[in-house]
Amino acid sequence: MKKRKNNTISGQFSARLIEMQASPAYRVLSLAAHRLISRIEIELANHGGNDNGRLPVTFDDFQEYGIDRHSIAPAINEAEALGFIEVTERGRQGQANRRRPNYFRLTYRPLPTDRKGDGTHEWRRIAAGLEGEDALDEARRIAKLSRQKTDSLVGEITRDSGDSPLKQATNRGKTPLPESGKNPTTIYISGEDTEQPRREARPPHGAVASGAAAPSNAPTQRDDILHATIAARLGGAIGWQILQNLEPDHLRNLTALQDRGELGEPVLVELRLAHLKRKAA
Repeated sequence: MKKRKNNTISGQFSARLIEMQASPAYRVLSLAAHRLISRIEIELANHGGNDNGRLPVTFDDFQEYGIDRHSIAPAINEAEALGFIEVTERGRQGQANRRRPNYFRLTYRPLPTDRKGDGTHEWRRIAAGLEGEDALDEARRIAKLSRQKTDSLVGEITRDSGDSPLKQATNRGKTPLPESGKNPTTIYISGEDTEQPRREARPPHGAVASGAAAPSNAPTQRDDILHATIAARLGGAIGWQILQNLEPDHLRNLTALQDRGELGEPVLVELRLAHLKRKAA
């Protein structure tokens, strides 16, 4: 009589690498982010294991699965910032004939066109080079920053263009102003006053090369102080990297917001996440 194997799974299942489950990024995931990832895995199974990168999941789907509606957008941000998912196409709210869901990709599953049969595993890059509590602290910081992004940066409640407010403002070349009575920290850095002198962020005891710029174009002492404050809020050395990569008009507006005490966390979170995505690319 043939002995029956005791490792048989009687139905569809979703495999996750032990390495991934032991990673700092996975260990700091919130309950909402865990549920969100699981619901996307279910959607992948509903597609027969195909269509990774084109998996439509609506806010209603997530809510039905057990995620509080107000927690869905932060959970998407968190799971994406920690490298487990990618929002490949932003959704849009509106009337029934114009509404569309987000489309997702699981980074630890292959794309249909991937002959290697493996994912991209961006979660491996979170806290890379760190160990123990240092790695967990870095992962927690990324998770916390990502959850603080404004809802308008994600999914079905984005503008019709599907872009973030920062990108929309950049495309228009204008600074979006808050409505009367709204918190000014929702202003995103961009500007239309391009005739002002070019100013670049520079760390203490050093300067960013600016070619043959005239001395009047160099940052003032107050600018240096404001840049240092912004860099510290963004994360020290990483903060300086972010500032030095900004376009001059963006840096001017960012500095002006800090000078007025109007530079809010949503702007800083957007900048830091954009920087992390560039590094991971």
